[in-house]
Amino acid sequence: MRALPLLLLPVVLAACTAAQPTTITPDPEADRLRADVQRLRTENERLRRIAERPAVEADCPMPEEAYRGQTVEVLLSDLLFESGSADLTPAGLQRLDEVAARLKLSFAGRRVRVEGHTDTQPIGPSLRTQFPTNWELSTARATTVLRYLQEVHAMDPARMEAVGMGAFDPVESNATAEGRARNRRVRIAALPE
Repeated sequence: MRALPLLLLPVVLAACTAAQPTTITPDPEADRLRADVQRLRTENERLRRIAERPAVEADCPMPEEAYRGQTVEVLLSDLLFESGSADLTPAGLQRLDEVAARLKLSFAGRRVRVEGHTDTQPIGPSLRTQFPTNWELSTARATTVLRYLQEVHAMDPARMEAVGMGAFDPVESNATAEGRARNRRVRIAALPE
């Protein structure tokens, strides 16, 4: 009798294996979950690489020199221009010739930024038609200097910019005559390469 169960064992096993499906049907939910896991692994790796970068202070402003350039020369407007004017004086032309030589010698190939600055004194009534505010006066002065450097010293105008700052970047208090005189200026800078 004991032989009978042993003889039936291969038949039972064959029947069990025949009942098993031979192909696995795809499970869309499992495929979606596998794709999600892979996406999350990729995102985790990307975030890990970012976290390993050197820390940068989020509130740290860009260094001023990065966008305003390295100061080459600051010229007082009282030397360059008559009061309320954007026309260069003879002394101003001579100083600009010196600055142009320095730009060509020490800053060749660099972009040049010319900034015009004023004090806080309002434009007088006789000049308001030409310069309604200090913005216009500072911009006209910066443009005059730029054009002189371009036209007389053959500096590439595509590598130059003129910026009118008005009275909004003072270096001294506007409460005194001396402070106002220092605030009326033209700054010439070489921009980073």
